[in-house]
Amino acid sequence: MSRILFYEAIGITSQEAVQLEAKILPFRTNVIELEGLVEEMKEKMARLEERATQREVLLGQVEGELAEKVESFKKTEEELTNDVVDAYGEGFLDAIAQFSCVHPEVGLTPFGESKCIVDGQLVPRE
Repeated sequence: MSRILFYEAIGITSQEAVQLEAKILPFRTNVIELEGLVEEMKEKMARLEERATQREVLLGQVEGELAEKVESFKKTEEELTNDVVDAYGEGFLDAIAQFSCVHPEVGLTPFGESKCIVDGQLVPRE
């Protein structure tokens, strides 16, 4: 049914129909513009969701790489700590051996890696 027949069916004159159409036209234009904006927003939203998904994937990769690097760092730190402890022990034993070679008359039994000097006394290290 055309709009003119509709207006006639509900008792609106042609002149009133033209006036109503003139009043309705800006609203129709606004609706069309708003529908266009809605479509633009939907497209932007889809692009943003895609970017968010890509960033989540990248974040997961970075987190995985970071966890690997932290694990590698901890392992390296432990290895270096062990190397330092080994070097300290070897150095101590080497110093005792050198001292013993130069002064064979001195007994070295009380000396050890697990001892330290406190107030001029050789005591067990805590």
